[in-house]
Amino acid sequence: MHFIKPKETFTNQFLQIAETAPRICITAHLSPDPDSIASVLATYFLLTKKYPNKSIKMICTGEPINKYEMFKNFEKVEFVKDLTDHLNNFDLLIMLDGSQYNRFTETPDKIAKFNGKTICIDHHSSPIDKFDLSLVDPKMSSCSEIIYISFCKDNRIDKPLAEIFLLGILADTGNFTYLKPNQSNTLISAKKLIDAGQIEIQEFLARYNTIPQRVFYLLGELIKNTKYYAIEGWPDFQATYIGREFMDQNKFNDNEISEAGHIYMTHYLRVIENHTWGFVITPDANGDCSISLRSLPNGVSCRDVMEKMKIGGGHDRAAGGTFKTSSGKKLKVSDCLNQVLDWIKANKPIIR
Repeated sequence: MHFIKPKETFTNQFLQIAETAPRICITAHLSPDPDSIASVLATYFLLTKKYPNKSIKMICTGEPINKYEMFKNFEKVEFVKDLTDHLNNFDLLIMLDGSQYNRFTETPDKIAKFNGKTICIDHHSSPIDKFDLSLVDPKMSSCSEIIYISFCKDNRIDKPLAEIFLLGILADTGNFTYLKPNQSNTLISAKKLIDAGQIEIQEFLARYNTIPQRVFYLLGELIKNTKYYAIEGWPDFQATYIGREFMDQNKFNDNEISEAGHIYMTHYLRVIENHTWGFVITPDANGDCSISLRSLPNGVSCRDVMEKMKIGGGHDRAAGGTFKTSSGKKLKVSDCLNQVLDWIKANKPIIR
């Protein structure tokens, strides 16, 4: 069954499925971001408390992200080469912060063939794959807030869980700067969490929001490679990249590159005068390339670009995708950049 907003009926069905599953796996999309990590940790926290004798594991495809060690149970998250290599060990797969199989694995067909039950909780607008139970509400600020409202809204929670929920909400709202008028209830959720954990936001952020020197070096490369574009029919935009050769020479890993890209998009994308949208392209260690787009309100729909290019999805203001290698050869970042530019020249923007 599919739900489009948090309801008690969804919560009850979720717990009924979890009750009958001896072995549960909780996961999030590839190279999980802070909201994904928070969603996984919060779900694990809640399920292990309710079912202390069940086998419940957190498994994510990607490399460890040590900056979140301050959050309760993070040390129990297993980062693996591919989630689907472990599916036979579980009866229930809970997929968070994504509603398409290919966002979780390089082999989505294995999820489609999974013999156990599947549950999805997400807040993206992209098309939804098949699940036994799903809750996808694009109007919500974050996946973490959906979980909070579904399971904890009217309950007292302790500081460790309040910090986990706040991690996801702050990250996906850009410390509340991305909130829309129809998301003002997120501030109420945040207030409850701050009160429950007696959390001072500046001190809280300072504990995990530091930038490693290697990531700062990558940030400089992104700034150096920034270019500005004016293509007829489209609002002016900026784009930047990390070259694969630069990545290999300096032995950067995917997490370092992803973190640098996130910092660049947060602080330097959409803030250059008269450039209301843009994107970042980076190489992946497996030979693919990733793209992340951001835009201002009443601007280019990033989700529309990714979906029409058939490489990803997301939100109107923030979306992403993957250029996948088909020959086994590692993709060139410059080829992916030219592919995007050629697509833009041949199409018209959707403004939302």
